[in-house]
Amino acid sequence: MKKKYLAFLLAGCMTAGVPSMAWAAEQTTEAAAEETSGGEAAPSEETAAVQTALGTDVYSFQAEYAGNLIQLPVKYEDFTVLGWTLSKNDSPDTMVPPGSYTMVTFNNGEASVYADMMNFGINEAAVSDCLVAGIKFDMSWGDIDLTANPVKLPGGISMGVSNVDDIKAAYGEPSDTYDSDLYTKMTYQKDTYERVELYVYKETNTLLQADIRNFKEPEGFDKGSVSTEVPEIVTNYQTPAALGSDFMDPEVEFMGNLYRLPAPVSAFLDNGWEMKDVAEDAFVEGGGLEFIDMMKDNQTVSFSVYNLTENATSVENCFVTELDFGSYDPDVLALKLSENITLGADKSELIAKAGERGYLYEDEDNYLTIYPDKDSKLEHSVQFWFNEEESTTKVASITVHHEMDEE
Repeated sequence: MKKKYLAFLLAGCMTAGVPSMAWAAEQTTEAAAEETSGGEAAPSEETAAVQTALGTDVYSFQAEYAGNLIQLPVKYEDFTVLGWTLSKNDSPDTMVPPGSYTMVTFNNGEASVYADMMNFGINEAAVSDCLVAGIKFDMSWGDIDLTANPVKLPGGISMGVSNVDDIKAAYGEPSDTYDSDLYTKMTYQKDTYERVELYVYKETNTLLQADIRNFKEPEGFDKGSVSTEVPEIVTNYQTPAALGSDFMDPEVEFMGNLYRLPAPVSAFLDNGWEMKDVAEDAFVEGGGLEFIDMMKDNQTVSFSVYNLTENATSVENCFVTELDFGSYDPDVLALKLSENITLGADKSELIAKAGERGYLYEDEDNYLTIYPDKDSKLEHSVQFWFNEEESTTKVASITVHHEMDEE
């Protein structure tokens, strides 16, 4: 049989991120910040090692403010050593999901910058445990004395001094140029999350804004460890005793066993499924999504599994949110919804049930999709497919999708 791929639509959390599966947890020790004779923390060894003069490469992701070199990404504590303090409107305890970032403001005397605090780890982390991976200098407003506290970039570029021709002479033609009535924006793009944007304002013909972003994980970065404890959300899961009274209920019967979606992978393992080609120490980062193959009764199915916790956990503690079954599959993979809805169900009866209960539905291209309301379509839905070559009224496949409701 063909493998079935159960699609999962991952909703964004607080900001952009790049979730991924990690198959072994790296165990390294971060260098502790030392104390200087004056009582202030010194930069960590990793940061101190790169604190040399500005080079000429725009993709070195460096900047210099008031004589201090900033090398992105940089640890929070190392950034504050350079005189930057977190804005009172932001908290160092704000939690950032794995593979994600949040924006905060730092102040240094009269200057303020926006900073992207990136969590490169596998567990949720506080802002103070993240790295400054992006920084935005905006000197187009306020009354900042750039002669007293100059902002310098590689190649001899200085804010408040350099113009478009200077920048091109230093870095070459930009990857992209955008002209507005107010400024010319020059973008130097190395990768999706590795770029430098420079804004030359037309009134002064000088560089007054620089947005530097380097979301590349530092070599040897300690991503954290995986807890061996079973998350509470998994231990709280209870196998339903029976199907429900409404076909939109999360209770389903799959291959003769009952589940309440989303259901933990461990519930499938308890019913005789076996994971294939998954390492014993495999894990999924906090909030991460992965695809695994499981086998039962000589049938292999590819499942999308989602870690519903903030921290990394083993694969068996992740959750299956979607199941499907079609007339093209072996009968052993049978899927049944509450009200005993399965293959062969009548289309007009399904639409009538949806109307009676106030559900919304879409009927197009041989697909009938039913969901509770417009706000929960992505979280809860049942989709029926009709094979027009056989019958346009009898269900030929079912896909049921349920995510965890927010409390």
